[in-house]
Amino acid sequence: MPFETPDLVPPSFDPPTRLETDEFVFRPLTIDDAEQDYTAVSNARERLEGVFGPSSEWPPAGLTLTQNRLDVAWHHKEFQRRDAFTYAVVDPADTLEFGCCYIQPTRHPAYDAAVYVWIAEAGVESNLAEPIKRRLREWIKNDWPFAAVGYPGRDIPWPEWDSQLE
Repeated sequence: MPFETPDLVPPSFDPPTRLETDEFVFRPLTIDDAEQDYTAVSNARERLEGVFGPSSEWPPAGLTLTQNRLDVAWHHKEFQRRDAFTYAVVDPADTLEFGCCYIQPTRHPAYDAAVYVWIAEAGVESNLAEPIKRRLREWIKNDWPFAAVGYPGRDIPWPEWDSQLE
């Protein structure tokens, strides 16, 4: 099979498909989310710059719906392949995206995985940014099989994180 990569999690681990709270839900990002995700990203584009590092070009100023569909489809495929896991954070009715979180492999020698999160304007306006981030950390700690998880740009300054990558 082309693009063979090792699974991020052991074969015996079933990645969660839903985490519910009274205020928001984490669920896998799928291709069906492309338009809702595009709206969330576009409305918060300037605030989201650098979420994946100071040299990251995401989200680009000219992001189109078509480009976003490709990105979302890629994340959906990564989830299916167990290479990485991207979750949409939505309202309980699943009509509004509050943000996304990404659980990804890392080349950083001290960590098994890296976790990134961004909060859309709807999440900020609903005062859910901190509750989402707090619940995400608890979820990763309690329900995922990692011994050490890095939160680049949050717990670890970007220069320190980048200096350790091979």
